[in-house]
Amino acid sequence: MKKRDPSRLPRWQEWAVYVSFGLLIATGIVWLVLENFVRVDGQFGPEPHPAEHWLLVAHGLVAYAFLIVAGTMVPVHIILGWNARRNLKSGLAFAGTLLLLALTALGLYYLGDDVLRSRFSTIHWALGLVALPLLAIHALRGRGRAVTIRRPRK
Repeated sequence: MKKRDPSRLPRWQEWAVYVSFGLLIATGIVWLVLENFVRVDGQFGPEPHPAEHWLLVAHGLVAYAFLIVAGTMVPVHIILGWNARRNLKSGLAFAGTLLLLALTALGLYYLGDDVLRSRFSTIHWALGLVALPLLAIHALRGRGRAVTIRRPRK
């Protein structure tokens, strides 16, 4: 039986990351498309699509779930990765991006100034789009390193 790399996420945790992050990306992108490219005829002219509100609600709920999933990685995955200095650059880039996403989300929720809120919105969705390839790079690099660890030595 192969010995499992302790810094590798358990299967349930890996799926929790991918499912919750995938839902975050999906709800964010669909909202972005509706917000910028889709208008429906209303009583007083063009207005936002009614699904926009529900997409933001879903996005916020999934974000809370994702933050919990991300928090579960701190005691083992992140600490072991940090101590072993493995996959550190991509992990720090992804974690830093997640931190900025959380901070800009708070700004979107609490800022009253429309100009500042608009800027936070742009930063937030741009970071969200950048986070997807960062997660992919981190996961793929981690898998590549895990494979090299398991090779028998000659």
